[in-house]
Amino acid sequence: MKKTFQELFFKNAGYFAVLLISLAYIAGSFILISSTGKTIYEIIATGVISLIVGVLITGVFRSLGIQKGEEDERTISTNHLYGETVESSVPYIDKLEEFCELENKNAQISIRKKILAVVGLKYDDCFDENGVCKEYNYELYSEEIIEKAKSKKQKRRYKRVNSKRKKAYFKAVNIKIKLLTPSALTSSSIKENDPFNFGKTKKEYTSQRNISDMATRVVMAIIFGYFGVSFVSEVNFATLIWNILQIVMYITSGIIQMYASYSWIVDEYRLNVIKKIDYLQKFKKFAENKK
Repeated sequence: MKKTFQELFFKNAGYFAVLLISLAYIAGSFILISSTGKTIYEIIATGVISLIVGVLITGVFRSLGIQKGEEDERTISTNHLYGETVESSVPYIDKLEEFCELENKNAQISIRKKILAVVGLKYDDCFDENGVCKEYNYELYSEEIIEKAKSKKQKRRYKRVNSKRKKAYFKAVNIKIKLLTPSALTSSSIKENDPFNFGKTKKEYTSQRNISDMATRVVMAIIFGYFGVSFVSEVNFATLIWNILQIVMYITSGIIQMYASYSWIVDEYRLNVIKKIDYLQKFKKFAENKK
């Protein structure tokens, strides 16, 4: 029954969020928002409590989203396949370092080719077979051609083309990439690599979301700390409704974060694991051919 309720809630979380927002807006019609006249210390105290509540609620919903994403059949099957792929690569593990070096070399060549191609430069003209830059005249137009240009506009165009080619050449020469390593392929806790970008870990994602959400929580805490409410008819339930509105806003924000966390797990995180699986399968073929 619990699982059924969770699935029902999760599938209809978007509708619940809309319902809560609508109820909060309707409830706002029964109260007047005004300054409480609190001291700065009272505002800080109230705001801090509101901030803590908001952070806790959002954190719980984000954890639920990550948990639900991990329980998704697609994520489970992907993680299972990744485990099997890592295990099947163990007999060839002594060749993994060599494979990574080759991939790093090919990746650097690929990136350099793309940079140079944009301005019409050939890789082989700029680098030798070991990736060492050549002394190469990257300029398309010589000084003589520029001087013979028919107009100032044409001269500027020639100089602009030469400038772009020069920048591209030196960018390709000085390009640095974060290298692919054996640990990046066999560990679930990795840092971002370029071009071997396996994305953020769950810990990094959660930390970054907590930081980015903090600004919103602080603003909401200040608003709810500074402002108070009173009923139009002076009924004594104003504070209760105001607190309910706070909780409603936090829950709504939490539901949105839950959806975002779930989507990140089943889409971005899972696809990054698949990317590692592809590299490991490529490595196995490389190792087998080395026998």
